[in-house]
Amino acid sequence: MTISLSRSARRFLSCVAAVTPLLAAMPLTAASANAADMTVKAPVVAPVPLWNGFYIGAHGGYGMGSSRLVDPSFAFAQDRFTMDTKGALAGAQVGANWQFDNIVVGAELDLSWASIKGNRPFDPANPILSGLSVSYQAMATGTGRIGYAFDNVLAYAKGGVAWANVAYQAYVGTVAPLDVNHQRTGLTGGVGLEYALTSNLSARLEYDYLYFGPAAIALSTRISTQNVDHDLHLVKLGVNYRFNGDAIVARY
Repeated sequence: MTISLSRSARRFLSCVAAVTPLLAAMPLTAASANAADMTVKAPVVAPVPLWNGFYIGAHGGYGMGSSRLVDPSFAFAQDRFTMDTKGALAGAQVGANWQFDNIVVGAELDLSWASIKGNRPFDPANPILSGLSVSYQAMATGTGRIGYAFDNVLAYAKGGVAWANVAYQAYVGTVAPLDVNHQRTGLTGGVGLEYALTSNLSARLEYDYLYFGPAAIALSTRISTQNVDHDLHLVKLGVNYRFNGDAIVARY
């Protein structure tokens, strides 16, 4: 039996036949696009903040200050006087930083060999009542630090405790000089600028003030004592090597 279709029916079937391949291809195209998106997306790598991490370093510098002596016994012919001190120092430091956005907090311990000296000149015309020297042989500080990071530049302030090994030599009422080695503890504070040369290596310039309060020391005889206090101004240049400076963390 022959079925005859009208002209309108034939046109409709022709349109359906033309559109069907396009509809069949659409799911494949969408799947391909999704696959392409998954291929392009990659983890975003974020560096750890520049100043994070433990570090070790070395420093050298120069110090100036004064030692003040108060002598109630008048063994030095006057009850008080001041000796200026100056000289070089060199040493090492170890510490750690934690960075929170631009704020950097940390702690540091440093130890320095020193040759910072001062003296009251020996007077041959009055040998009994003259002649005294003071010398810093070693010093150390333990400090907390807080700073602000401008990218690879860190400005910081620090404060904590200080220690010094101070040697005295006196020619007062003795044929041979009297040597006294004294351990002192005190306070310190300072400021500095540090510049990151690479992600691990940095250089810094620092100023520190150290104060050691009055202590009773027998510089003339073992019976009488003198009260001696010290302060120091130190300028130090140093370098630090920071561990974990270029570690990375992946984010998706």
